[in-house]
Amino acid sequence: MHDQRRPLLRLGATLLLVSAVFGLAAAIPLPNPARWMTAHVTAIMLGTLLMVYGLVWRDLRLSDGQRLWLIRSVYVSVWSGVMLGIAAAVLDIPGPASTPGIAPTGIQVPVLGTLLAIIVPTTVASWALLWIGLRGNETHQS
Repeated sequence: MHDQRRPLLRLGATLLLVSAVFGLAAAIPLPNPARWMTAHVTAIMLGTLLMVYGLVWRDLRLSDGQRLWLIRSVYVSVWSGVMLGIAAAVLDIPGPASTPGIAPTGIQVPVLGTLLAIIVPTTVASWALLWIGLRGNETHQS
């Protein structure tokens, strides 16, 4: 299978640039600057995470099919996370940490529900495949 290391590193670096744009949106400030700041921090974390995936890519012990599922789940979860950050800022979607006790309403509900329904399973799948791929073949001697 084609080596995905460089595309992962490149996308991670791109997300770090995108995070700077979100940080500027918070500083301008656009409406809901706290939500833009959350999107900024999220993009920094996702960009860094993508770069880590790229750095360990060659060390993963996965079949070509598993690698394909891993790369797909990583891309889907990351871009969905970025979209959620933008949607939260534009639609002022409340969060449990940012606005505890306030529930989303109106259009916020299906947007949040749909993106979370995508983000959660793809993130868990990517973590599971990463964990499986990093398993060692060492034999333990007592």
